[in-house]
Order: sequence, then C-alpha cells, then structure tokens
Amino acid sequence: MANPLIFTPRGWVPRAIDFLLTLFGWGGFIWLFTTGLLKVLQTMPFSGPRPLVSGLSTLTLYIGIGLFNALLLIGWAKYNQLRFRTERRRRRPGLEPVEVARSFDISQQDVSLLSGNDMLRVYHDSDGRITQVEALREPA
Repeated sequence: MANPLIFTPRGWVPRAIDFLLTLFGWGGFIWLFTTGLLKVLQTMPFSGPRPLVSGLSTLTLYIGIGLFNALLLIGWAKYNQLRFRTERRRRRPGLEPVEVARSFDISQQDVSLLSGNDMLRVYHDSDGRITQVEALREPA
C-alpha cells in the first residue's frame, strides 16, 4: 500500500513478537514436514510401489476436495455476478458538514479540519468519542 490512510506506529516489542511467532510457526511446519517425510522414506524403502500409491491416492483426494471447493466458490461468485448484473447500487448522497458534526458530536471547525487535510492525528476518549483533531500538515 503506497499511501495508507491510517498510520499506526508500532514499537519494536510487537514487531519482535510477530517475527518470533512467524519464525516459530515456519520452523514447526518445516520440522513436522521433514520428520513426516523422513519417516515415510525410512519405513518403506523396500516396500515396493504399494505404499506410494496409497499416499498418492490420499494426495489426489485432497487435491480433488480443493478443486471442488474452488469450483464451488467460483460458481457461486459467477452466479451472484449474473444475478445482480441489472441491479446497480446508487451512491448515497453525501452528508452535510452539520450532519457529520452532529453524528460524531464534534465542532464544525473539527469537521472542516477532517475534510480539508490529508494527514491528521485524531484523539479519542476511553469511550471512543473524538476529543481533539490535530493537523499534521497544512492543506495543500
């Protein structure tokens, strides 16, 4: 995303936790995958083609279920696309600044600040109501 709408500063602790959890997850996946693969290769090196066919049939079943789910979702999307092709959604009329101010319980000045600037810092109270709006850049 080149120009995100909301900038949320993240400290090093949440980023480190995200990194460690991701690393742990990938490490667990790779470990489980390799141990399972090695176990299969160790237990049936001279068993002939029969166990390999059994594993391939299971894999084929999984792929078939995945393809069925994909086709089902694509079919449903195409059906809805055809069904609602004639129904056009009209854009709702914009709110007047007075209505926005009343809806958010803020002043007209804050509404003009919100609509006229592209980079703002908005402060909220513990109930989520807007308490202060601060422009980080002057409008262009």
